[in-house]
Amino acid sequence: MRKITLLAAMLFASLSIAQSIKIVEIDADQTSTDDMEFLEIRTQSANQSLNGYTVVFYNGSDNESYRTVDLTGFSSDSNGYFIIGSDLFPGADITMGPDNTIQNGADAIAIYNAPAANFPDDTPVTSSGLVDAVVYGTSDADDLELLAGLNQTIQWDENQNGLKDVESIQYDETANTFCVGTPTPRASNIDCSSACPISVFVVSVTCDMVTTGVDTYTTTLGFSGGGTAPYTFSSTQGSVSGDDPSSVSEGEIIITGVNEGTDFSYSLTSENCDISNTINSPSCEPGSTVNTIAELRAGTIGNDYTLNGEAIVTFVQSFRNQKFIEDPTAAILIDDSNGIITSALVAGDGITGLTGTLDEFGGMMQFRPTMNISASSSGNTIAAQSVLASDLNANPNNYESEYVRIYEFALIDTTENPTWVVGTEYQMLTQSGSYTFRTSFYDADYIGADVPTSNTTVVAGIITERNDGDYYITSRSLSDFSNTLNANTNTLQGFVMTPNPATSFIQVKAASNSPISLQIFDVLGKQVMGLENATLVNIESLTTGLYIVKAVQNGETLTTKLIVE
Repeated sequence: MRKITLLAAMLFASLSIAQSIKIVEIDADQTSTDDMEFLEIRTQSANQSLNGYTVVFYNGSDNESYRTVDLTGFSSDSNGYFIIGSDLFPGADITMGPDNTIQNGADAIAIYNAPAANFPDDTPVTSSGLVDAVVYGTSDADDLELLAGLNQTIQWDENQNGLKDVESIQYDETANTFCVGTPTPRASNIDCSSACPISVFVVSVTCDMVTTGVDTYTTTLGFSGGGTAPYTFSSTQGSVSGDDPSSVSEGEIIITGVNEGTDFSYSLTSENCDISNTINSPSCEPGSTVNTIAELRAGTIGNDYTLNGEAIVTFVQSFRNQKFIEDPTAAILIDDSNGIITSALVAGDGITGLTGTLDEFGGMMQFRPTMNISASSSGNTIAAQSVLASDLNANPNNYESEYVRIYEFALIDTTENPTWVVGTEYQMLTQSGSYTFRTSFYDADYIGADVPTSNTTVVAGIITERNDGDYYITSRSLSDFSNTLNANTNTLQGFVMTPNPATSFIQVKAASNSPISLQIFDVLGKQVMGLENATLVNIESLTTGLYIVKAVQNGETLTTKLIVE
């Protein structure tokens, strides 16, 4: 009987902790400069000590922490409220900076009964010690990793009424749910039963054509919470089609035929709803054209480009609809969080005429598409470029987003994590140096499996950059791990070219001792050098720039790039 009593007491204590402190309001977005952001917490008791609690802010782009606030030494006020806000927020108990201190979404905020030291920046999302959490956004697609990692099922939308700049996300204790309305810091929140139940958000705004003339564009709106009242939808421009929010719980409303350069407004009304928003016209003017990914990467951040040459898809993941593409000159990440590319592209597909905007995040160059694109070919061979760890360490940016194979046996450190854990770094030791493996692909089939402990592991994967200078390799699937240097049959076995970049000479070798023939081309495809039985090659005649090297041995072929400095 004593054991049962003790168990009941422990359970009651656990429930008391979980209910004693809760996130009750978040305002992450305001008009223009976000200098009045705040997070409101409420405790079960007045003037309750917050010792031992930590607030962690998570970035939805990588599902890792970007800010941690230690609540030890603080207490709630006489009504149980506690506010963390921007410097200008009146009466904030803890201030975090002048503006843009709470990200707009898709992001999350969590409270832990754990020391702040457990959550340095870039800590992967965790439910260990979790007391309460809210995953939120401003008309963003659901962040499934944040929801799962914080044991949540709903991502709350601050832009539910199309008024994200003037409304906040608020908890209704009676209804045990969140809704949005005019902010109520240190006061009772709104009654969600009288709030608008439907949420409308922008899915995409895309050009129908990209020409020098006046093109039209299409806007797709998503909604959820429909079928709850008679709704009236209207638009100041274009033709409206799609699903009826009066009868369908969730769906899409499509506005077509709006001329480029013309902004328009839409509204959705009912007895409890008055939602309105303005759609700004995209630019449907053709951007600069480039023939290779190397030319694209040399472009200007923020400018629009069309990639005329064909690129091959090397990896696709559901997170932000991301795709990695590569051609013989370079590779780049397609970051498609708005789902502009609706075609079901898979690894091995070729795409031609990709149009979008050159962008950068955390130092990693990426391309945001502005038009859908379909495969121009399929079933293309994806061959990993063979490199040494020393090559990656010496010139990491030259390999960013590329699919490579480290042509060395690696010993992976499993001291801290014997299994593959999402968002975790693992050190690999090879003969030419160490390199870091990071589990950045959440859907990979090896997540949760044992990390190889053999010192004869060969690793292939995509090279990514984070934090403006930290580079990693991430395998696409279990098939990227092997235990033999000759496992890759899609390329010339064991081909290595060093140094790269080079100034005067390059040395080439492969697994076989048979002669290697080399052809070197410039980025326009013109052959500038050809050699038979190549080993040590003098390249002093080549000018500074990027070249493509084609190596052939025993009928096997490999194409790679060479940087001449």
